[in-house]
This record gives sequence, structure tokens and C-alpha cells, in this order.
Amino acid sequence: MGDGRESVPGVVGALVRLAQGTAGGPGQAVAEVVRARLRLMPDGALAVAALEASPDDPRARERLTASVTRLLAVDVAFAQYVATTELGRPADPTTVRLRVGPAAPADPTTVQLRMDPTAPADTSTVQLRVDPAVANAQALAARRSNTGIIVALALVLIAALVALGINLGSRPLLHPNGPDFAHAAQTVRDPAQLQGVLPNAAAMPGGWQVESAPESGAGSGYAVPCLLPDSCDQQLAYATVTFHAPPVQSVKFTAVTFASSEAAGRAFATGLDRVSGAGPTAAAAIPPIGDQSTARTRGSTGAEALVRVGPTLLYVRDDGPGAAVATPTLVLFARLLVERARQAQDGRTPDAAFHADVS
Repeated sequence: MGDGRESVPGVVGALVRLAQGTAGGPGQAVAEVVRARLRLMPDGALAVAALEASPDDPRARERLTASVTRLLAVDVAFAQYVATTELGRPADPTTVRLRVGPAAPADPTTVQLRMDPTAPADTSTVQLRVDPAVANAQALAARRSNTGIIVALALVLIAALVALGINLGSRPLLHPNGPDFAHAAQTVRDPAQLQGVLPNAAAMPGGWQVESAPESGAGSGYAVPCLLPDSCDQQLAYATVTFHAPPVQSVKFTAVTFASSEAAGRAFATGLDRVSGAGPTAAAAIPPIGDQSTARTRGSTGAEALVRVGPTLLYVRDDGPGAAVATPTLVLFARLLVERARQAQDGRTPDAAFHADVS
């Protein structure tokens, strides 16, 4: 995930434009969120004030750069959010192209993986050659089907992406106990086992600490009400925990299991209102997570998501300045909880942590 340093220049530039009154476009909203977070830090507040007093002062910019660097290094979740915005994206992202011998038609036995099509071939091309001693290369290529070629190229591309550090996910494509691609999720009935689905301090980004100790129980209780009023017996167990990050950021994780995926689906329809309570809200757009997912904001300082994974409902609430804007942070926390729930449903001990593998 990194320490956020790659996002610092873009963030500082946007804050300078904001101080100069020349900001505009999508980056302005992100810059305003960063500025609000900086003002919650003593040195950050002073740096923002100095910049706004003298936007062209090099010393004010250096001070701001140091404060932004510190903020993104301390709050990893917020740094990850910034990295998903216009201020964190590199100007020229690396591209991978797979080419099949276009530069050397006389040698059809070569597959080229080009990292940069503008660079010289000898410095940007990885060539995978078929041993001509095995058989006549041209005759062999003529006998291969299109399907075989596509599969071979796909395997080459996957291997190259993995070599470049692109993670394809921490879950196995095949169930370890059999050849099926899909398998039924096990229902977690034991409250103590469900509590293990909740992230612990080791699974959270640096700086986050437990605010409210984990609670769990059978059915429903004070911490988590019945989410199926007409079928409370279908609700098997619940577990919840709250974390805090200085100065005022918090995130709450809740997991609730049901007797079946169908029961969990019915609870999903109204679960967000029941688990979080009444109050003014607005729908928020997030990418699909789990089997079903929905999210919304609460004012300008709260965002929450509800996700169904088989017979389990997962609730995540993020509170603090900028939470309503930084929904990518909410998504990352929700995906962390989903991954841990899937591990428990697979019969494994949940150990997923907030890092690059949670995506």
C-alpha cells in the first residue's frame, strides 16, 4: 500500500491552488477534505494557516509538505483513499502490452511482452522462445488451435502481472477440498468464532486502536438488535467492535449470521436502518462487494455500508471529518471484513489484514 509519499506532490499542489483561489474540478473536493484533516493536527493547522497567509512563500510550502507527508504516513486508510483520487494517480501509469511477434514476422516462435512500446526493443521486451529443437516451429504453430494460443497467452500475461507485483487476490480460485469453482458457505453459529471475524489491532492500519472492546452473543442483544423482526429465531449470532484513530476518526465493524443465505438476504433489505438507527441519510455509490452491498452517508462526517456474504451480514461505519467524501476508505474496510468472513465460512481462521491484498 505504501506510506502515501507518492501522493504528497499532488496533494500539496492542490492545497496551494486552493489557497491561491485557483482550484477547480474534481481535485478541489479532495483537497478540501485533506485540508480539513490537516486542521485537526496541531502542526497541520499551523501549516495550512501559513500557506493561506502566503501561498507563494516557499517556506510555507515546505512546512505544508512536511505536514501532508506526516498525515499520510500516520493515517494509512486516509492515504489509501487519497491514492484512489485524482491527487494520488500517477500522470503516466505503467501499461503492459502483450505482442505476438509483430516486429519479427520471420521468427513466429517468439512471444514478446513489452513493458513500454516507446522504449527500444532490447530494453523493454521480454521474449519467451519456443525451443526449435523440439519440433519444427512453423508446423507446430499451424497445428495449434486458437483456443490453445489464447490460453497460452493468458498464462504468460498472468505470470508477467504477478512478476510485476499485481496481486490477483488472496483467496484460491478452487476450493481446497475439491475441484468445484463455487462452494456453499458455512454458517458461523458460535458467537466466539464470529468474534474472530472482526479485525483485531494487528489487522488494522497503523495508528488505529480498539475503542470499544469486541462484543458477541447469540441471536440479538443490546449491541445488535434483531434484524428480522418476524423471524428472530433465524438470527444466530452477532459480534461488533469499534476502533479509533487520532484525533477523531472511528470505524465500527459488525457481523451478524443467519440460518440461511435467504434469511440474510431478507435482513439485508432493511438491515441498514435497523443496525444504524434513524437520522438524515443520503445514498452513496460504492463498487459491488460480496453478494449484496449498499452504502450511504450521514451528514458530512459519517458513512456506512452493509454487505451480505452468504448467510452473513456485515456492517461498517466510518465516522470523522471527510468520512462522507472518502467512501473509498469505507470500501477498503468493508472488503477487509468481507475477506475475514469468507475465511471463516471456508473453515479457516480469519487472518486477512488491511494491506494491498485486501482489494
